[in-house]
Amino acid sequence: MPPTDIKGAVKKAVKRAALFAPPVFRRSGSRILTYHSVGQRAHEMNVSPSDFRRQMDWLKQVSRVVSFEAAAGGEGGVAITFDDGYLDNYTNAAPVLLELDMPATFFVVAGRVGRMLDHDTDPDSAALMSWQNIKDLQSARFEIGCHTKTHPRLARLDRGGQNDEIAGAKGLIEQQIGREVASFAYPFGSRDDYNELSIAIVREAGFRQAASNRYGVNTPGANRFDLRRIWVDRSDTFNTFKAKVDGRLDVLAALDSRAGMAARRLLNRLTAPR
Repeated sequence: MPPTDIKGAVKKAVKRAALFAPPVFRRSGSRILTYHSVGQRAHEMNVSPSDFRRQMDWLKQVSRVVSFEAAAGGEGGVAITFDDGYLDNYTNAAPVLLELDMPATFFVVAGRVGRMLDHDTDPDSAALMSWQNIKDLQSARFEIGCHTKTHPRLARLDRGGQNDEIAGAKGLIEQQIGREVASFAYPFGSRDDYNELSIAIVREAGFRQAASNRYGVNTPGANRFDLRRIWVDRSDTFNTFKAKVDGRLDVLAALDSRAGMAARRLLNRLTAPR
C-alpha cells in the first residue's frame, strides 16, 4: 500500500473512532475550513471536484458561511480557505463558490506564483495560479491572502529569514494585486512549524489576522493571529466532512497536543518513501 494510502487509512480509522466521542468535546465558535488542491493531485490533501461540490452544496444548506475576517473577529459560522494557490482552485473550486455565492480566502505563495511548490512534481496536477488568475479571483470579490514567499517551515528561520518570507511576501502580493493583503496563513501550520517570533512578525507586517492548520474551533476571544482551522482532505467521507462542520469531530484537536504531534511524526516516519 502506498504511504499516502496508509496515512489515509489511519486518518479514516481515527475519524471513525472520534465520531463516538462524548458531546462534551463539541465547542461553539467559528469553524475555518482548510482546502489545498481541488483536482487530481496525487496527495493526501487533495479533494476531488465532485466531493468538493457535494460538500459546498450541503454547507450552503445547513451553515452560515462567513468570510475569514469575520470568523477571525469572532462571528459564528463557517469560513472557507485554500492554501498554496493551486490552479485547480481557480478552475474547479471558484466557479462552485461563485454559483453558490459563498465567500472564500485564497492564501498564495508569492514567490511560486505560476510555478509549482518544491514538494510537488507533476505540473499537470500541481500547477499554481498565475498572477492573472489571482487578480481574477480578487475581481470576483474573493479575498487574496499571503502564505509566505516560498512555503518554508518558519520556525526553522531566523528573524531576517522570517521577515522576508512574511513581510516580503506581503509586499510582493500587494504590488501585484494593487490592494492591501490583510490575512496570513502559516505554511504547514502545526505547532512545530511556526513560533512566537512568526506571530510577532505577522503583527509587525500589518496583517489583521492569521491562521495555522492546528485543528479546532475558534471560541470567542481566540487569538486572531493564531487561529485554528479544520482541514479537509481526501480521506474524508461525506459523513466525516459533515461531522467536522457540526462538531462531532472536535476531539481531533487532540492531534495537536504534544502526544498527538509525537504520534503524527511517528506516522510520517513510518510512511516516508524509502
